[in-house]
Amino acid sequence: MIQDDDKVPIHEALNRPILMLGGERNLVLMLLIVAGVFIFSLAKLWAAAVGIAIWVIGQWALTRAARYDDQLSKTGPRSLKYRRFYPAQATPFARQREIQ
Repeated sequence: MIQDDDKVPIHEALNRPILMLGGERNLVLMLLIVAGVFIFSLAKLWAAAVGIAIWVIGQWALTRAARYDDQLSKTGPRSLKYRRFYPAQATPFARQREIQ
């Protein structure tokens, strides 16, 4: 039996998601790499403008997504695997169940 004074404190950092600039850390870092490729490696003025636009719009979208669900990159693809409707259909290979 656990008493009230036997509680174990859990640090808040263990429960919080890992966010960077308001978005998921790994997605923000990937966005930074893609925008950096446009800005630095192409070395053109139009490429720098495109890179900055990608960064601003992408960071805004990642921040909005993190407000909705801070682990959307993990839960989103899994939820897309489910169908909207599962039709009821019998199969001869179903396990026998006894009703009591």
